[in-house]
Amino acid sequence: MNLLIIDDEELTRNGLIHSIDWKNLGIDSIYQADDGYHGLELAKKISPEIILSDVRMPRMDGVEMAKKIREFMPECSIIFMSGYSDKAYLKAAIKLKAISYVEKPIDPHEIEESVREAIANHKSLLLSKHSINYNRYETMSKLALKMIYSSHDSILYESKAFEQLGISLRNITSYTTLIIKLIEDNVTFLEPSINHLISNLDTAFKSNHTDYIFGIKQEEYIIVHLFFSERPVHNTLIKLAERFSSLIKDNYVHFISIGKTINSIDKIYESYNTAIILMHSSFFYANNAILYNEPESIISTSSIPSDIISDFSEALLQRNHTKVQQLLKYLKGSLIHNRTLLVNQVKDFYYKLFLELNAQANSFHISISADSTETILDYISKSSTYLELHSILEDKISNYFKSLENDNRDNSTVFLIKEYISQNYQNENLSIKDISEYVFLSSSYVCTIFKTETGKTLNQYLTEYRIERAKKLLMDSRYKITDISAKVGYNDGNYFGKTFKKLIGHSPTEFREQYFAGKL
Repeated sequence: MNLLIIDDEELTRNGLIHSIDWKNLGIDSIYQADDGYHGLELAKKISPEIILSDVRMPRMDGVEMAKKIREFMPECSIIFMSGYSDKAYLKAAIKLKAISYVEKPIDPHEIEESVREAIANHKSLLLSKHSINYNRYETMSKLALKMIYSSHDSILYESKAFEQLGISLRNITSYTTLIIKLIEDNVTFLEPSINHLISNLDTAFKSNHTDYIFGIKQEEYIIVHLFFSERPVHNTLIKLAERFSSLIKDNYVHFISIGKTINSIDKIYESYNTAIILMHSSFFYANNAILYNEPESIISTSSIPSDIISDFSEALLQRNHTKVQQLLKYLKGSLIHNRTLLVNQVKDFYYKLFLELNAQANSFHISISADSTETILDYISKSSTYLELHSILEDKISNYFKSLENDNRDNSTVFLIKEYISQNYQNENLSIKDISEYVFLSSSYVCTIFKTETGKTLNQYLTEYRIERAKKLLMDSRYKITDISAKVGYNDGNYFGKTFKKLIGHSPTEFREQYFAGKL
């Protein structure tokens, strides 16, 4: 909270600053001005919640300054100080709704009490304002979400609800739905973020004299219905979407789709439906893209190239990096900005490409990932866009050819051991005996060769592998910690917790909390 002290006597200002424990009161920053003119200019820059001002000052007195400040900061708390018992000033202070009028010589305790009252008043105003905003949002959200469904009941019956939101439908002729999809994990729209969202929507749309209502669906989609008195041209809608995108891009990775403009409020669900169909294609676009209907002549009618998997496999086998790169470039050009293929079709196709790459890497005893616990499903599930998925495949292919070039192959026995562990780590009874039987060698020889080649014991490697898999599962809020321990081969949750903390430095619960708080 900011405090602005305005007095033409430097001694008074410094005395106030040093005689009161402002931090204890909740004041974070203190600013000074030597007269009303400078106080007004500084208030415009710092927007103080509380102003402590002398009344009589050169150039501009405290009352005149306060009147001007009230014009752009009506909720600011003002405390006047004066060495004069002047009824005119007292009346002016009352008219300006000053929190207090403190007489000089100043008593620090009296100032402290006045500031406490100002802080309490400010908090009360904030709570009241937030409550009004949140109640308004709830009314708006119910209405916005109701409008996305076809209904026999005319939405015009909700005219009172629109009036409560300050929207008159009398002059509205056109309606367009925008859908904003947020990509961030675990987005939660609590009251502060709702208010921030409303502020951004107001900035983007109200500043363009466009009325709107919005609702949030599944904590992932923001549904915005725009109301126009004249049918908007296509570029106007794109500019509005771009404006909103620029306001949220620093906080949220997102996509925006623009539905078709319709002429009846009862048909607004049609605009929503076209927007949601467009949003299905967002996977094939870069983050923060804006999607809208384009002429059919320029829409890509994509298809997955035939025979590419066999050509891909052959190029890997022949160690032909140039040919693989050409195939990937052709594939990317065929699928980017696609609006005809389903996301799962493309993910299934890439799954097959990863399988081919893994098979070739295994035949050469090569690891294509720095993280031995990663699986193909990990690659696919963590890709929120096609470009991310394609980039991961390019990265793994690059690792494949680098390993071939540098001959970075695991000892064949060690490679088989690692593969066996990756496929069986979930078995709580997995033992060195099981591993040695799989590679047809004695337990003692298996332990010796593994330690010689990797620098780690088999048990150490198995434990680290399990804990790394546990870390990945903890990053997914769908899994309970008790279930995670069983999924990585621990039937004793307490033992799992102790092992996890020993290796990572945090308990599983602490690790999850810090991850979702963005501290890891």
